[in-house]
Amino acid sequence: MKISVAAIGLAGELEAGFEQAGALCRKTTAALAAAGVPVVDVGAVVYDTATKRAAAAALADCPFDVLLVCVATWSEDHHLLDLLAEYPVPVILHAFPAIDTGSLCGVHQICSVLTDIGYDRYHYVYGDAGSRQTITAIQEILQLAALDKSLKSSLIGSVGGRVKGMSEIIYDEFALKKQLGIRVVPIDESELQEARPPVGSKAVKDAWDAMREKFQSIQSGDQDNLDAVSYYLALKKLVAQYDLQGITVNCYPRYMGKICLGYSLLAEEGIVCGCEGDVNNTVMMKILYELSGSCVHNTDLLYPDPVGNTILFSHCGSGGISLAARREELVLAPVRLAGSGACCLFTAKQGPVMLANLVGHGGTLRMSVMTGKAVSCGMEFPGNPLKVRFAQPVLELCRQIAEKGTGHHWMAAYGDKTDLLAQCCQQARIGFNRIDRPDFP
Repeated sequence: MKISVAAIGLAGELEAGFEQAGALCRKTTAALAAAGVPVVDVGAVVYDTATKRAAAAALADCPFDVLLVCVATWSEDHHLLDLLAEYPVPVILHAFPAIDTGSLCGVHQICSVLTDIGYDRYHYVYGDAGSRQTITAIQEILQLAALDKSLKSSLIGSVGGRVKGMSEIIYDEFALKKQLGIRVVPIDESELQEARPPVGSKAVKDAWDAMREKFQSIQSGDQDNLDAVSYYLALKKLVAQYDLQGITVNCYPRYMGKICLGYSLLAEEGIVCGCEGDVNNTVMMKILYELSGSCVHNTDLLYPDPVGNTILFSHCGSGGISLAARREELVLAPVRLAGSGACCLFTAKQGPVMLANLVGHGGTLRMSVMTGKAVSCGMEFPGNPLKVRFAQPVLELCRQIAEKGTGHHWMAAYGDKTDLLAQCCQQARIGFNRIDRPDFP
């Protein structure tokens, strides 16, 4: 999700460097704009009541999500407090290197004041105006703000509750709403059935004809394939009806092999889909999707190999097809255990990955994270096997997972945004465990 930035200057009229406040702001915003950030310098440097009013008026004409404050010198802090009372948005406080301006101590002062009044939506950046380091730091903060904005507008559908006997995935609707902003939409199982078009209908047959060429091999039966397409269209209808950004179905065992194909297709349309009615980890998928910008693996942790120092992760076969190592090897096959239905089978592509899990409720809500490198593997588990090599001994990781009470569902995305995940948890007051680095701050 893109977010917009408005920039102002803040300075003290008697301080050294006051005259450079506007130039510092312009240089920073120009560099941000060159990096693709939607940013507007409103042309205001605040240093007294009149300039604060002028800045407030300028901001009123400039819709924005984040306020960038270029603190050129030490300044009186109450002017910014008044602006934030009028515009209570996330604020980035940018301090500039200098011996005599007091920019850094001015920012530290403001941070102290914001902490004391409980305004925890502030971020700190230190660096030269327009430098690559500064712009990168601001971009990371904006990505976190974009994640926060996206989550606060996200609705996750829960069809049929959770899997019986899987108490680990019990979720707290109030905690998810209060701490992350996500609202859960309970959907009765009967609504899923009512949304299904008849298996023999033209809509189902046309949809199947349009997608069958995606698969190099089709091992599932014709009736099972049409049945899976019917459920895909039903899920798609529920997503549109409730304006969902994610959905999870109590699939085990009744819907095994029935909704999996739909999950693979919806993932490519930007809808995260969680297995077994696990709302928490569907939320985790949404977080990883926003940070990585691509589909997310939904897996179980299956088998640690201490010789190769790898862990095999997989699930039944419901991953987005863009996660496949080779699309030309996609197979549509019956789901394991049931021996019926239709699942999209493939081995996962290689590259750096972050794996995360979200469990708990109320005060126990906690995220656990570890990183590694996805390596080549075969169809070692009939689904979407993802084999990850870690820097740390894998048996030690398994011990840490058990000791932290992490659970068995692991969502995996390509890249490494663990610093942002930690900040997200801190901002939302959620517990954070870095499994592969217990010393992580």
